[in-house]
Amino acid sequence: MSYRFIDLDIDSVTTENYKEILKPSLAQQVLPFLPPEGSFETSDLQRYLELVKSYEVATTDLIHGLSLADQIRITFSDMKAATICEKFPDIDLATKRRYRCVAEYLIRQGELTKLKDEKGKLLKKLGNMGKMVVIYEPLPKICKTLQQTGLGQFIRNEQQASKVSERTSFQCQNWWGEEDGSIGN
Repeated sequence: MSYRFIDLDIDSVTTENYKEILKPSLAQQVLPFLPPEGSFETSDLQRYLELVKSYEVATTDLIHGLSLADQIRITFSDMKAATICEKFPDIDLATKRRYRCVAEYLIRQGELTKLKDEKGKLLKKLGNMGKMVVIYEPLPKICKTLQQTGLGQFIRNEQQASKVSERTSFQCQNWWGEEDGSIGN
């Protein structure tokens, strides 16, 4: 399970107590949606947290028990830009849509980005279904996340794996900058 959701009772989180209950990175993530800037009420906040949790912990990999987010992280850890169709050619259309939704989540987390040309226009390729699809480019944080969640052995880019491993051996913080005491001890 994702570090941010261990022992979290989402039903107990409100717009008033979220800072005390949520991990700092999760509290910071929901802040823009809360008053005065945002319009979330407690029920909206709880639904949002359930959605984020589903992206971070939902499992479709029956062999390894990996979340969709972790499957995408591992696949893109080769640090090569590609489409979802190229990385997952054998999955059905409905599953590809789910992977694209999770890819959007990883973009907001700073782990993926969409390739754009020098004018800022999205670069696309013809996908397996004959439609133009977005090209995703992995960012270094994708490997850091895998390392921090104990999945560093699955990183497909040797250079990134050693760089991340070297860095985390000296750092006792999780990737959200919170002390957890589990790395480098």
